[in-house]
Amino acid sequence: MNNKEQEQGRILFEKQIDCLIHDDKETQMALYDENLRYEFPFANDRPRLIEGRETFRTVMTPLWEEARRRGVKVKGCSYEFHATDETGLYVAVFTLEVEIGEKTRFLPFVQFIRVQGNCIIEVREYFNPQLRAEV
Repeated sequence: MNNKEQEQGRILFEKQIDCLIHDDKETQMALYDENLRYEFPFANDRPRLIEGRETFRTVMTPLWEEARRRGVKVKGCSYEFHATDETGLYVAVFTLEVEIGEKTRFLPFVQFIRVQGNCIIEVREYFNPQLRAEV
């Protein structure tokens, strides 16, 4: 994988995180291919596999609205981003700093991100469902 491809993957990941911090779902959706495949292998509050960008939006919108209603805000992110030997496949290990009212929590994640061209075509996201439910 060349440095330009790796940089494109990193840029898309960083834009995705920026959208979380700014609660910009429209820009976030534009990062995803229309045939997006998004997996949450450990999820218990949503389907574990969502296929299609519009289906992803439909499934996630009520969850995002509930988070807004409860005052949940992503305030920051620290991360490591790694290319794999497979072209277009990256691994992001990151922790979101989340504010809920007066409390700050740190939520760890791992994402396998597949990029093609200028779009994210696939995400497999791992998180601790019990910790996430507490938030």
